[in-house]
Amino acid sequence: MKKLSLIMASALALCTVGMALAGCGEGGEKTLTLEDGNVYVGQVKDGVPNGTGTLTDYLGSEWKGNFVDGKLEGYGTYLGYDLTEYEGFFKNGLFEGYGHRIGANGDDFTGMFSGGKANGVGRMEYTTMCIYEGGWKDDYMDGMGWMTWPVGDIYFGQWIEGQPAGFGCKLFYATDVGSVKDNYETYNIYVGNMDNNQMHGWGIMKFYTAGIYMGKWDKGIRDDDNGIYYFEEKAGMREVKFIGAFSKSKNNGWIWGEGTMYYNDGTSVSGTWEGITCTNQHELGHVDPAALAAERASVNAQIVSNEYYAGAINAG
Repeated sequence: MKKLSLIMASALALCTVGMALAGCGEGGEKTLTLEDGNVYVGQVKDGVPNGTGTLTDYLGSEWKGNFVDGKLEGYGTYLGYDLTEYEGFFKNGLFEGYGHRIGANGDDFTGMFSGGKANGVGRMEYTTMCIYEGGWKDDYMDGMGWMTWPVGDIYFGQWIEGQPAGFGCKLFYATDVGSVKDNYETYNIYVGNMDNNQMHGWGIMKFYTAGIYMGKWDKGIRDDDNGIYYFEEKAGMREVKFIGAFSKSKNNGWIWGEGTMYYNDGTSVSGTWEGITCTNQHELGHVDPAALAAERASVNAQIVSNEYYAGAINAG
């Protein structure tokens, strides 16, 4: 009888161990192999992950935290098979709310998530050393935000699907003259419409040591029948201002066609232009040189002190 009782007790013990390993029973830590092949170790209720635990899929990705009906909820962590890391809040097993994610390539994001993707406001530090802060939609920069590049370039304004698009301000490192990094007085300044990270539509560009253009752009190149250009002040430069045609197709965005040129001696010439050469003069006029110089200085001062441009610098 004792021998039979001992055998039954041993069998019961083995059954209990087997049930625990299979995820049977309630209370304590259990190990479950789910229908999709994922393995869960933690607290269980009604045969489903409920409570604190760890879920590992067949690729090796790992979720840790509090589970509700098989899904991670609230604060937790995720380590992907590709070494993506996330720490923050979850809902129904997806990133939701505030969190910190380091991508497989090392890009580092801190901010708001929804549906498993960056949505809302956040900051991304890219491995390329670019930094973006602002709006996000489905893991794309979207809405208002600013980006800084390693060379010192800054864009502040609207974004659509990861690209500057809409109204914004961009400061360009002037490679042709050798800008001084982070000295924004030596950078080209653009304020106006953007499309797919190119100047497109109406905008103003202040070229460092090379004048100011006000008018329409076509995919990064000036193209306008009635644009305005203020020439830079330098020795030997007679031209002060031009109003007229700038052609993308015929002169790579420079003066080409009908317009009026104003000179520092007070004369003005209207006609057909190829660059700064008048090929067919229509009219000769006169203006006040002092007033013209004051106009150019005023436009320059407004651009340099523009609050939108200043905001881009401060944001960067």
